[in-house]
Amino acid sequence: MNQAHANTATLAVAGVSKTLGGVQLFKDVNLQLQQGESLAVVGESGSGKSTLLHLMAALDQPDTGEVYWADKNICTLNTNQVAAIRLRHVGLVFQAYYLMPHLSARQNVELPFLLAGQKPDSAHASLLLEQVGMAHKANSFPREMSGGEQQRVAIARALALNPPLILADEPTGNLDEDNAERVLQVLLQACNTHGCALVMVTHSMKAAGHLNQQLSLAEHRLV
Repeated sequence: MNQAHANTATLAVAGVSKTLGGVQLFKDVNLQLQQGESLAVVGESGSGKSTLLHLMAALDQPDTGEVYWADKNICTLNTNQVAAIRLRHVGLVFQAYYLMPHLSARQNVELPFLLAGQKPDSAHASLLLEQVGMAHKANSFPREMSGGEQQRVAIARALALNPPLILADEPTGNLDEDNAERVLQVLLQACNTHGCALVMVTHSMKAAGHLNQQLSLAEHRLV
């Protein structure tokens, strides 16, 4: 990939390959996402979708290839440099939620502000909780929420700093149809309003159909 082209993209993946446990998951994966674009990555269980997302998030390193966040080749940076950039550039939604158990829903959404050395924007946090249908649980702790409710709080937290890039691993997997639709609309609204780029890993073709592009990870390639 030409460096100039990578500079213009919110996310660029160039020639990325990954093998785990002697099994090649994928090879020579290339893609670019500009501001406001959304991409669904679908595929069979075990195809490497979540691993690919982790590489995009710099939570793992590719065997070959490069990953860019705007003009930064994150594969050349150390752990502390990556963590500092990730905090502001990437909103992560994991299947495991990773909410802080001792913090309320609102405090969990406000946490990225504190990590970034900013005063929490309580009004913005409350608005995000309202958008994902969790305003009524703003003062509740994770132990007082269902898995689906925790997932919606985690999505609100990922959007707190209006990151340029959102990476979401099965964000609707634990939600009923109505709340899945609500969450998808919140994610897509972030793309439209703030120009975020969105990558969503999903098993749901219905959810994938809401996004601009759909690619399948099959036979070790993204097609």
